Amino acid sequence: MAYILSVCGYKDSGKTSLCKKLAEMLHEEFGLDVGYIKHCHDSVLSADDTDSGAIARLGIDALLWGTDGIRLETMDNGFSLQDIEKKFFPTKDVVIVEGAKSLLLPKIWVGQRPPSHDIKGIYAIYEGPDDLFPKLPHFRAGEERPLAEWILQRMGKIGERVLVYMGDKKVGLNEFVMDFIAGTVRGMLGSLKGIEDRGEEIAVIIKKQKKPRIS
Repeated sequence: MAYILSVCGYKDSGKTSLCKKLAEMLHEEFGLDVGYIKHCHDSVLSADDTDSGAIARLGIDALLWGTDGIRLETMDNGFSLQDIEKKFFPTKDVVIVEGAKSLLLPKIWVGQRPPSHDIKGIYAIYEGPDDLFPKLPHFRAGEERPLAEWILQRMGKIGERVLVYMGDKKVGLNEFVMDFIAGTVRGMLGSLKGIEDRGEEIAVIIKKQKKPRIS
């Protein structure tokens, strides 16, 4: 089963651009097999006076095979999202759905305008105002990689191998920083005499620095 998420927002909010960036990053940098669905309220089948349109309206699947790829047209509009995923994306790791605000999916809300009604499942904000769902993680343009890593964490693809707290506040770390901290600490400990790195969990506590008294 693929992990399905929605990228939603109003028209011209930047949904398509974000979908492209996330799809490319998840595929090229993290090696995932990615599918993409654009959910819209327009008609998508070819007109009746075309060969594929006439065949599709008979209830027969029509496949257009061109020099640049293929496109399938089917008159069956009773598909659920799960049906589509099983039929067309059975081997994908993740499927990005552009739109689909009404579907019960984990959602990334895009843009400055808040949703006009209660939309279920929003779990991250992209390019939104700070006071829009302030308890949710916010990402800005240029932060597509941290957003992709956030998605991977939700998928269970990236575990939090390194935890850092400043006082009682947890510091968010991306994949690169976790690797850097873990490698640095294990490398330093491994260089000490009598310390053998056996892959065990390591806890490091840096106590509060006291300011020297100036007499």
